[in-house]
Amino acid sequence: MLDFFFSYTDKITGAVFDPSKRMFVGYLATAIGLALLYLIFSRGLSFRQGLSAVFSKKVIWSPSSQADLKIFAINQAVMLGVAPRLISRLALATLLFEGLHPLIGGRPILLDQAPVWVIAFLYTVTLFLLDDATKYLLHRCLHRWPVLWAFHKVHHSAETLTPLTVFRTHPVEGILFALRSTLVQASVIAGFVFFFGGRVELLSILGANVFLFAFNALGANLRHSHIPIRYGRLIEHFLISPAQHQVHHSAAMRHFDRNFGAVLAIWDLIGGTLYVTRPKERIRFGLSNTIRPHSLQALYLTPVTDAWQAVRNSASKGSIMTKTITAFLTGRLTSRSTKHLAGAIGLSLAIVAAGIGHAMGGELNIYSHRQPFLIQPFIDAYQEETGTQVNIVFAKKGLAQRLQAEGERSPADVVLTVDIARLHVYADKDLLATVNSPILEKNIPAHLRDPGNRWFAFSKRARIIAVFKEAEGKEGLKRYEDLAGPDWKGRLCSRPGSHVYNRALLASMIHAHGEAETEAWAKGVVANLARRPQGNDRAQIKAIFEGQCDATVVNNYYIGKLANSEKAEQREWAAAVELIFPNQDDRGTHINISGGGVAKHSKNKEEAIRFLEFLTEQKAQELYGAVNFEYPVNPAVPTPGSLSFGGDFKEDTMPISTIADLAPLAQRIIDRAGW
Repeated sequence: MLDFFFSYTDKITGAVFDPSKRMFVGYLATAIGLALLYLIFSRGLSFRQGLSAVFSKKVIWSPSSQADLKIFAINQAVMLGVAPRLISRLALATLLFEGLHPLIGGRPILLDQAPVWVIAFLYTVTLFLLDDATKYLLHRCLHRWPVLWAFHKVHHSAETLTPLTVFRTHPVEGILFALRSTLVQASVIAGFVFFFGGRVELLSILGANVFLFAFNALGANLRHSHIPIRYGRLIEHFLISPAQHQVHHSAAMRHFDRNFGAVLAIWDLIGGTLYVTRPKERIRFGLSNTIRPHSLQALYLTPVTDAWQAVRNSASKGSIMTKTITAFLTGRLTSRSTKHLAGAIGLSLAIVAAGIGHAMGGELNIYSHRQPFLIQPFIDAYQEETGTQVNIVFAKKGLAQRLQAEGERSPADVVLTVDIARLHVYADKDLLATVNSPILEKNIPAHLRDPGNRWFAFSKRARIIAVFKEAEGKEGLKRYEDLAGPDWKGRLCSRPGSHVYNRALLASMIHAHGEAETEAWAKGVVANLARRPQGNDRAQIKAIFEGQCDATVVNNYYIGKLANSEKAEQREWAAAVELIFPNQDDRGTHINISGGGVAKHSKNKEEAIRFLEFLTEQKAQELYGAVNFEYPVNPAVPTPGSLSFGGDFKEDTMPISTIADLAPLAQRIIDRAGW
């Protein structure tokens, strides 16, 4: 018992007097000095006022800070018992060193003529970079995998930040980081000793890695503080500033999934998680949905039960590892940059792309497939009208999977997307809430909303025919069906048939004509193509302008964007074509929609419904035309002037949900036709 007491005392004092530790008294002193300089020269405070601000009693003796102190004291004792039972750095390094001999087939000594300092420099840099990169990956994993988030949320439950907050971690997280450190250090030691022999040594200051010494001496302790020191936009692309890490602790949704890095910001830059701070940014720390966040039960016991529940949820849906890899591959790793990051650091440390879920009171959180610049005018108008803070998470792909993975802890209130097929995915996965709103029922015709009131259309886009103004026989082109006729042999161009726009068109034709006739039409269109299907709708208009073909099918808003483009050449493309709204004498022109619904587990359902209703009222409906060149769904709102190039038209009133139902059959026809 006495040995344990002395070991415990050494561990506590070591955190303060060991220069390799963040809490070294010298680092604390430099942090206080930097904080005072910032407050005096940037905020205009006196020295006395600066000291009062740095040592604010509301911060350093808040319930949150008191909990930091408790968990620091308890964890030191826990890790004294756990650490000896973990694999040691020396044992693992020896194992790896011996394993390299048969793997390499001998022991080559590299750079045997190089000075010792060169090897030391390479070793120190390699250790620092690999250590920092793996901290980023593990940290990101702690946020993205619900089982691990159950433990990591202990750290994020801090409502005030002090240097002691760095120790506010559940023991499970402490073990994970200890194993990570052991793996990194053992791997680098084994590799360098194997290839460079006895010349391996660490460039250090007072026994600490020179890079980490500099990082800690330059105010690392201010990361967990209320002093928001920024490095400026340029530097914050390379180094994580105290303000950037404070953003990471923010409870605001716009800051979620940002700034996972420890020292370097380049991992966040590569991984698409970098957030560069802004002046005077107000930040609230903590979790909004944690009961008694500073109690020992919330800090130690609740994470265990939450983690067990996450395991059960994953197991009920299949292998945890399978689900992890699936979410990983279908989430943010779909971006090229994150794939490069994973390739650089190793797929074995890959993380799950499923976001953090924190319900935020007084805010509306939107998951959007539509690009931010397209919906920002609507958000601005709504915020101006209601005063509600609106936050947006944008992704072209993976949002449904993310919402599904988050489950009840999802922060999403509203889902916005384009195309009925995507809306159907959310409904099919039971991710949308049933909404009872007389306003939505009044403003949106029945064929443009879900029969079960889970999703609603907010704008319409017509699939129209664009034909070269001087094309021979264009007068006879009045119906989609005419495109398969012999007059257009070798004169059509098209994007790939499997694209959702064309698949939806085929679904509408199946509804009108049946499978056999639609397949014959698709084969006729393919036979009339002037080139293989390629490009987007803009590319088809360009092809007509360049004389590669005479006619194509496009969404109407592409014409509006081209005609109003800042690029003269794109305006010329639009001017070269004449627009035809097909089937005006029978069923009407096929339309698709943009739309959305209320997330099933929204914590702000009333606000979410109010936002959907706003999108169907005149102001927003006119914005759809002005910003996106899309038609209003509300019959009471006239076609805006921005769509004067198309005017009013007769639309196909087939229930839009039918498109989703017939999409699989439409895809089979596309495949058989070779489109």
